[in-house]
Amino acid sequence: MEFKRMIVLANSIKKGERCVAGREVSTERNAAVGGWIRPISDESEGELKPRHMRVDDGSPLAVLDIVDVPLSEYVEDVVHPEDWVVDAGQKWKRRNQLHRQQLLALEEQPEDLWLESASHTDRVTGAFLSKRSSHQSLYLIRPSNLCIELSYEYNPFKNRNQKKTRARFGYRGQEYQMNLTDPVFTHQHCTTYPALGAQASIVRPPCRDNCLLCVSLTPEFNGFHYKVVATILELP
Repeated sequence: MEFKRMIVLANSIKKGERCVAGREVSTERNAAVGGWIRPISDESEGELKPRHMRVDDGSPLAVLDIVDVPLSEYVEDVVHPEDWVVDAGQKWKRRNQLHRQQLLALEEQPEDLWLESASHTDRVTGAFLSKRSSHQSLYLIRPSNLCIELSYEYNPFKNRNQKKTRARFGYRGQEYQMNLTDPVFTHQHCTTYPALGAQASIVRPPCRDNCLLCVSLTPEFNGFHYKVVATILELP
């Protein structure tokens, strides 16, 4: 078991539980920011339950927290190279919090967001991902023309109608559409959904495009890894 220090950049909804990810920070006095870490559990899709993410001061984990995370082993997943198994027997240690003014230094600028086909910007196959060089399954990017689309849709896998919350935005000339799994933003701004069969409602974030998005790939489901916007981080 080892502790890794991490800036929390995602604490999103996953199967009713949580998916946490962030950037590693060195413990030296002049702390340098390193690569991404995604602590996962031994649950079916690695989702974190409360027992997997107990913080030493007893308060809930929040985005921008800087914490020492207890990790038991590296997963060595080609598609999810950031994954580490969390040690549920140890508590997370809260060390500090990142100031929003420091967020801009974390912005990334990949050529695209795992774009396999312009017709399906919300998903990608594992075969495509395995051929990419320097692959990572998380990015922190600046969007353009960001809006949130609220609707009701029939889910054939669950055989029922359910709410859909999608982020629509541009990045480097390409339009993307991804499910939004940020619980804080949706609780604050995505409260009024249209009736079933009605036209989707559009929500414009108060910050407009003055924000960064943490975008992430899910584990494989029915042959695809789906892309989600895990966090909308407002800039100062």
